[in-house]
Amino acid sequence: MNKKLTDVLVYGGTPGGIGAAIAAARRGKRVALVEPSAYVGGLMTSGLGETDIRSVDTSGSVFGEFLTRVYEFYVTEYGKGSIQVKECNRGLRFEPSVARKVMRVLLAGEPGIEVLLSEELVSVTMDGSWIRGIVTEHTATGEKTVYEAGQFIDATYEGDLAAAAGVPYRLGRESRDEWNEEFAGKLYCEYRTKEVLPGSTGEGDELLQAYNFRLCMTDNPANRVPFTEPEQYDRNDYVSLIEDITAGRLNSFGEIVKLSRIPNGKTDTNNHHNCMCSTDLPGENGAYPEGSRQVRERIAQRHKSYIQGLLWFLQEDRQIPEKIRAEARQWGYAADEFVESGHFPPQIYVREARRIAGRYVFTENDARLAPGLQRSPIHYDSIATGDYAIDSHATCKREPIGQNRSLEGFLGFGALTEVYQIPFGLMVPETVGNLLVPVAVSATHMGFGTIRMEPFWMQLGFAAGVAASMSADANAPVERLCIDSLQDELIEARQLITFFRDVKAEHEAFGALQYFGTKSFFSGYEAKLGEPCTVADASLWIGMARALPGGARLPALPATDRIVPAGVDIGPRKLEDEQPYREYWAERPELTGLLASRWLAAACRALGVGDAGAVSLGEVSGDAVSRGRFLTVLYELLKLSRWKQTKRETGE
Repeated sequence: MNKKLTDVLVYGGTPGGIGAAIAAARRGKRVALVEPSAYVGGLMTSGLGETDIRSVDTSGSVFGEFLTRVYEFYVTEYGKGSIQVKECNRGLRFEPSVARKVMRVLLAGEPGIEVLLSEELVSVTMDGSWIRGIVTEHTATGEKTVYEAGQFIDATYEGDLAAAAGVPYRLGRESRDEWNEEFAGKLYCEYRTKEVLPGSTGEGDELLQAYNFRLCMTDNPANRVPFTEPEQYDRNDYVSLIEDITAGRLNSFGEIVKLSRIPNGKTDTNNHHNCMCSTDLPGENGAYPEGSRQVRERIAQRHKSYIQGLLWFLQEDRQIPEKIRAEARQWGYAADEFVESGHFPPQIYVREARRIAGRYVFTENDARLAPGLQRSPIHYDSIATGDYAIDSHATCKREPIGQNRSLEGFLGFGALTEVYQIPFGLMVPETVGNLLVPVAVSATHMGFGTIRMEPFWMQLGFAAGVAASMSADANAPVERLCIDSLQDELIEARQLITFFRDVKAEHEAFGALQYFGTKSFFSGYEAKLGEPCTVADASLWIGMARALPGGARLPALPATDRIVPAGVDIGPRKLEDEQPYREYWAERPELTGLLASRWLAAACRALGVGDAGAVSLGEVSGDAVSRGRFLTVLYELLKLSRWKQTKRETGE
């Protein structure tokens, strides 16, 4: 039996796992990225070429690097003015083969990462609440390997490592009552109109949303492989489509399967939201999350055969109108994609499996407008942002109660979903001290429905990699990590941990805004950094900052801006003849450069971070300090104070 030692072990070569491995390696850690299949990249390299995110402005760090490299690939390969560059949409749309190349480049750029493929988890060795090692088996040779590490990250879609380590988890759906989620549990909703139909009683159950495969197809005859009839073809799986077509509910091939264009005449082919019988296979994945490799392969094969049969049916069945059959015959598998697996993607789309019991449960309410605020709920431990509709695919096939308008459990509430903060606690298990789970996170079914997108998983993985390396340095459980120090590291790496509509990443106060945006300094998505900072803002923010790590010694703002230097006689003076300070500040609401400078000098002395030159207000426009400038100074003070505290604790 082989034995390997490493600092951080990441199990699962999904985008979340790749993000985790890169982050840990960049902090100088030896990383073993262990993947049970023969390739890395998860769904992003297995057909999901239309990225599930509403705006690139709500993402950053390693996912931003991926987008940049995809875009650069198409520019280098085809030229900046090419149709391929236009079709890639700033890197958001890509061919599976390009995604594979980019993922390999990202991993190869970090010499500390060792990628180990076809290594399936067999067992976990525990020491109390601490993972000491895992045993894997090579899926082809049967050879076993022992991996020992200080920190572990489960980045599988299924949460296999967490489950093997004894972490409690949940399958299925919560009821409306359990977490006060308006649309939880049993629901019939017409996807297009969002009309909720009778029968939507909201009970919880153990049902899973449907899986499928994301096909890469083309209508280019020169690159087209014909669809074929699968061995397990069953026409009865698809005959309901004939009635839909006859009734006028469906009129084209593109209304039955969703054809999203990606570069070079190809598609990311997905289930169609408005079709009752598309590429999803509801109700046939229940055994998958907890199943053995053999069980999962059987379920994946059933889904594959079902989709192959659907495409064959639409091309060849005589009861399908010739117009639709002719449209379907224009399509085939892309000949230059997935060559090793018969041009069919190797990874089944596991939209949802286990969800761990973590230190925070993310719900539908965390992604919606917070009552009384102008944004989603604020999380002091936010480590990433999300921006996709609260979404779920169907849990059951067509039923009479759905009125040919709805499949139970199929929903998408984009209008209700805000850009949201993702808290660290959802990937921290309750029971294991050196494990993080950035993919099978702690969430309700409804909350998971928006987080379960690859861009967010990749950023959560990146945060997990940083956190694991920091925990290794501190030799402490992940739950004892200083969240603020973790956020400092993530902000430095250009990870978004909150979102503002009116501030770009290039703004000098962007880092400060990211940090304070998670500390309830703002009630909406606008920061107004260019506006003058008021003395009320400054006083309030200083008070709030005292509750943050490094801020306990921050002095109050001077009660007056009429302080004269020591040695200057201020008498005679009658206070009763002077304007009351409430009136004085009401007439002079803006924070002046002089008042801010006096406060800054005292703050530097109080925190022991040097004289006033250690942190500078810079050039102040006119007599006022902007909101952005003051927040930047306040953040720099906190970071310096935390840095000094760390030095004292480590004896450096």
